[in-house]
Amino acid sequence: MTDASRDGKVLYILDPFLADDRWPGVRVDSASFKNLSSPEKLHEQAIAFLLGAKVLCEAAGQAGENLRWSQGSVAYYCLNLATELFLKACISRATGASAVPTHKLSELLEQYGEILPAPEFQFPTPWALSASDIERALGTQIFNSIDRNPDQLYRYGIGRDGIESAGVQFFSPGYIFNYLNHLNNVWERAWNEVSKRQG
Repeated sequence: MTDASRDGKVLYILDPFLADDRWPGVRVDSASFKNLSSPEKLHEQAIAFLLGAKVLCEAAGQAGENLRWSQGSVAYYCLNLATELFLKACISRATGASAVPTHKLSELLEQYGEILPAPEFQFPTPWALSASDIERALGTQIFNSIDRNPDQLYRYGIGRDGIESAGVQFFSPGYIFNYLNHLNNVWERAWNEVSKRQG
């Protein structure tokens, strides 16, 4: 970047982040994204979060014995968002609605299952049942407030009240990595099917 100084000389201002650029010339802007339909935007975001979770799993696996829960938590956060966005993308594509108002994955999964009921489009997810569903089935309260909002659990680790999860979560990068690959395959089939119906 250049700038003119008071005495008329050209002043060069060097951006240190351009030095040793690993990917010179590689860049993107949001102009083409803005032109996509709402379902397409949601789908692209879902796949980007899914890819982000895969990259995090690779880094977590390479960490070995230095692996920390926060790495797993952030991978789960990306997975949770990817799942929500993918379900909303399919529902939006099938119904023509530009927005799907709920964040509850159990409700989104139910709508998704009505749109694409065939087994080839179904996938397991830890959020198929909400905390309320589980407590209703057991007849007792077992979760803390943070457990009712998985995205916040994985993002913050504690609730607004400062209370942590009532449970203990586990993360195995190799297992989750394989699960993410499975999701990618199922989601590709599902997206192609719901898009074909609209085409």
